[in-house]
Amino acid sequence: MATLTLTKVWLNLVSTGEAVSAYSTGRSQQYSMDGEVRTYAGGRQRFVGQEGEHGQFTVTLRLLSLAQVTQLRGWTGRTVLFRDRRGQLMYGVFTQVTPTVEWKDGRYDVELPLRLVTQDPGV
Repeated sequence: MATLTLTKVWLNLVSTGEAVSAYSTGRSQQYSMDGEVRTYAGGRQRFVGQEGEHGQFTVTLRLLSLAQVTQLRGWTGRTVLFRDRRGQLMYGVFTQVTPTVEWKDGRYDVELPLRLVTQDPGV
């Protein structure tokens, strides 16, 4: 029986299928809900929230070429599909591309804060 071992993450531009793959480190996830605590008569406090959840997944892509960094910069504001070696699949949009390290060989580590969006994968 053959075994497939995945070692990288992939970002695909949903509209065209273009892909960037790289090793990754430094991932974090954050989920939040819009709302506030209101004070009513007698000092009672209640949470009033809006339905829905905001999600953000931040990942650092390792050792990207300058061409890949430029390609990602062109994808800002467009829906992408993120897949990793663990089998996670997320749709999202990023609005910034932050090169955090420039290596001597001209490669870059890039941090991407991916704002999760609802997307129907279709058939």
